[in-house]
Amino acid sequence: MKKILLLAVLAVVFIATPVMAKDGMYLGAGLVFNNIVGSDLDVYDPAGGFDFRIGRNFGSIAIEGNVLRVAHLGKPGYADADMTGVNLDLRVSFSQTQDPNQVYVLVGLGAYSLDLSNGNDFSGTGLNLGAGMEHFFNDQVSLNLAAIYRFIDYTDATIGGVDYTLDPAASGDAFSLHAGINLYF
Repeated sequence: MKKILLLAVLAVVFIATPVMAKDGMYLGAGLVFNNIVGSDLDVYDPAGGFDFRIGRNFGSIAIEGNVLRVAHLGKPGYADADMTGVNLDLRVSFSQTQDPNQVYVLVGLGAYSLDLSNGNDFSGTGLNLGAGMEHFFNDQVSLNLAAIYRFIDYTDATIGGVDYTLDPAASGDAFSLHAGINLYF
């Protein structure tokens, strides 16, 4: 009964918070669930990881830099892989700035690498498309939830210590779910 009461109070606080989206710089951190769905690199199990972000909110538009890292287990017979990404994204909100819930779409570019446990690695670039929601608890703290599809082409590989250019590129598309906290200052 105490848990239900606590959850009800938290729900009322989160929904009825009289705040608005804040302009300014922010730092954020969160959890990522990542699934590599690209046809050439679909040998990795979905996995969780971390992301860190820095951004500038201009009201209905935000520019955000993001770094993510996810440790994927390889399916039987394949090496494990650590996926790292560095992104620059543009977020456009469709909510009014007075609304504590900011619904947005996201588009951006990223540089990615897959570092395999056997010493080999892949690197490439990609286009990010996504959507999300940022809920402001007050003018300094927000919860950010997002779903992002990453169109990734791995164009370079190091195999056995030798560098290769992949032609055609290896498709390593990924679908990511993000949940994190942003701190505005």
